[in-house]
Amino acid sequence: MQYLTSLLAIFAISYSLFSTPVFADELDTRYLNRIGIEVISTEPGEIDGYVRAVTNQGMFYISKDGKKLLSGNVFDITQEEPENLTEKGMASIRKEMLKDFTDDMIVYEADDEKYKVTVFTDTTCSYCQRLHENLDSYLNAGITVRYLAFPRGGLGSKGGQELQAVWCADDKKAAISAFKNEESYRGNSSCNNPVEAHYALGKSFGVTGTPAIILPDGRLIPGAVPVRRLLLELRK
Repeated sequence: MQYLTSLLAIFAISYSLFSTPVFADELDTRYLNRIGIEVISTEPGEIDGYVRAVTNQGMFYISKDGKKLLSGNVFDITQEEPENLTEKGMASIRKEMLKDFTDDMIVYEADDEKYKVTVFTDTTCSYCQRLHENLDSYLNAGITVRYLAFPRGGLGSKGGQELQAVWCADDKKAAISAFKNEESYRGNSSCNNPVEAHYALGKSFGVTGTPAIILPDGRLIPGAVPVRRLLLELRK
């Protein structure tokens, strides 16, 4: 609970840094709460009559009376290339929020660092295991990789227990490598760890699977993206 309380405080502080928020308590959230959606914070959206809301289940557009919800992306199609306004707004949010989680990350630093990416990972995810096996290719390309936890099956799942053991370990890199290589590892998963907060953060970011890569500008790229494609994205 300590990490989750800090997470909510971080959301409130970070929003004030780059926008004038429409506070969640100005919305009637009865209907949202009824379906398990909790509003963390809101700001003016791209659709008249709706606010853009970051919630515990991702980002949605919510009518100001709290009775209608839209899920999806809004595009500006007036330019030569369509611009995803929803992702642009969410990217700014992700970039700001991640600043307060840097001390909780497991970091593999490139010697000749050109970029930093943050990866929501699960020890039981085969694509996460593949990305971890190929870490050297990312590091050799100048890409520092920073891990946050995202147990796809929830905190009580096998991945959830393993990720908590990783973040409780003295040598976190050894622990995460052992689990991803499906080697036996004895660890304590009952310490005060940030996995629950990482999981909540990922869900609010719109992460639904792993690996999920957050680029330096806050854009989200799903999947075990090969180095060449990742470099193309990073150079945009």
